[in-house]
Amino acid sequence: MRLHYHPLSSYSRKAAIGIALREDPVDLVILNALAGDLKSPAFLALNPFGKMPVLETDTGPVYESTSILEYLEELGPRRLIPVGHERRARHFDRLGDLYLLNPLGKFFWDKSDEVREAAVTTSGRAWAVWELALADGGDFLCGAEITLPDLGAAIAADIAVSEGLTLPDPIRRYHERLLAHPVLAASAVAAVPFVEMTKPRRVKA
Repeated sequence: MRLHYHPLSSYSRKAAIGIALREDPVDLVILNALAGDLKSPAFLALNPFGKMPVLETDTGPVYESTSILEYLEELGPRRLIPVGHERRARHFDRLGDLYLLNPLGKFFWDKSDEVREAAVTTSGRAWAVWELALADGGDFLCGAEITLPDLGAAIAADIAVSEGLTLPDPIRRYHERLLAHPVLAASAVAAVPFVEMTKPRRVKA
């Protein structure tokens, strides 16, 4: 299997982190969106929507990060959606996509006051939900191990820190625990050169 992705893309990172945590034998293929890779006939044959990530399998392509990880979980073993925590894992994964990755991802590229305010307000509400969920004493959302709902939150926290937004103290500590894992630490480090490279394009006019 091959994952077509980019280290800067939030949803690509989410899929790649999940694959690494699962230790699946998947080759990583870096796409160059600026060079038009997402619009190439070969890529559009994999995903007609022209978005990454895409998992290329013997039975056909799978796209959308959560769908990719769900597909791998079905192949086994279960690692990211633990038995007994399925609803919680999927619920917080969805919340992370909608209310953390989406608004913070927009702010990453658009530094207008309006987008910043929306990112701060929406992510602030989401972090408050995360704080309540973590208040039962678990290191992560489904217990002692990093699972599906922690992935988007980890990337969102990375974006917030890189773009100068302050994390609430409980979320800052949660982020530190996430980055203590070598897989998540490696993903954050791999994104840094691209974060720096794109800064001139992301400065507020």
